[in-house]
Amino acid sequence: MQALNVTRWPLVFVVLGAGGAAIVLACSTFNLFMFAMANLAFIEREGWEAIRHGALWQLGELGLSGAIALASWLCFKLFEGELIARYRRWAERPR
Repeated sequence: MQALNVTRWPLVFVVLGAGGAAIVLACSTFNLFMFAMANLAFIEREGWEAIRHGALWQLGELGLSGAIALASWLCFKLFEGELIARYRRWAERPR
């Protein structure tokens, strides 16, 4: 469990973790909304034929991509909070 405690991580790893989470967020949300709307329009227009061609499977994949985007955003916010806390401790130190 100590590995998940980001307050003990070196600063470089916290910054790299925030950057990695931001990259995953950007990649997983790229055109996500447009793909989902196009998929739903295809299902509405073609009905059962669209489902037979895998539109429901693709909608599930889009939902999974959205869940990955949410998880990476939460991970980024965790790292961001730690970076802000470290900066405040550094800025408020006695001189």
